[in-house]
Amino acid sequence: MEKYEHIHELVKPIREDLQSGAAEIALRAITVFQTVMTGPESAHPDELKAALNAAVKELLEAQPAMAPLFHLCNTVLLAIADAKTVEQIQKDCQEALETFERTLCDSAAGIAEKVYELIPPGELIFAYSFSSTVVSSLLAARAKGRYFRVASTESRPAQEGRKLAKQLAAGNIEVTHTFDSAMSLVLPNCSVAFMGCDCVGMPGVVNKVGSYLLALACKELNIPLYALAGSEKIVGDERLFEFEKHERPGEEVWENIPKGVRVLNHQFELVPFNLLSGVVTEKGILLEKDIEKYVTTTRVHDSLKLEPVTF
Repeated sequence: MEKYEHIHELVKPIREDLQSGAAEIALRAITVFQTVMTGPESAHPDELKAALNAAVKELLEAQPAMAPLFHLCNTVLLAIADAKTVEQIQKDCQEALETFERTLCDSAAGIAEKVYELIPPGELIFAYSFSSTVVSSLLAARAKGRYFRVASTESRPAQEGRKLAKQLAAGNIEVTHTFDSAMSLVLPNCSVAFMGCDCVGMPGVVNKVGSYLLALACKELNIPLYALAGSEKIVGDERLFEFEKHERPGEEVWENIPKGVRVLNHQFELVPFNLLSGVVTEKGILLEKDIEKYVTTTRVHDSLKLEPVTF
């Protein structure tokens, strides 16, 4: 991989990003592809295609849990498949990137409209971890005149919940913030809960660790819990479980780990549909029975196909 060390370095900030949501990561990956398109391999079509394939590999290894990143990479590979010249590769790739970016923005706007109707006026609502879709939806609701307050927790170990709290507060939303294990102090006072997610499949949604406990608590307290996700986050079962590859160094949780202690630092988990009130997408609020049709219509480039998962 030494030949593509510059691509490895380009992807490094995405690999090390523990605070951004899936849609936000995908938008940053667009810049990676645009840089590679005009890089040192752009003198010959075969070399340019090989470099773009190397970027795909680096991106998917960097953040295997994030479905929009997979769909972006898949879109690029399908777009350039039949291109024969450097100019055509660049043109087809750029058009695919621009279309994907518009799709992400349109999805966020459509989701925000539906979230507005789910927020009871004057109530306290709960938001978990960080999701640009959740933030933009709540800020849009506030801008439309809906008054509400938000409770959130840190979402350790990366503490991206603080990023969510800061952005909401900057948008004139009152936020009560606490640590994760104090969730029980604020959640019972909430009327509805929202979380983002990194991918959606037939068994459920994948999101930051802590989402499963949130879902159990909401079920027990009879609080509606919605995952916000554009349809670009829907994947097949084989891709859904890529999140299991995402184990981070234990030192991110505990510096100077004592001898004999192994720190588990898996940062994503699956939340089954029976614990959710629905997945809010630009196409509507989807339930488990609605997901299959989106999975089966997705065309996947041959190089990105994985072995089917069996249960």
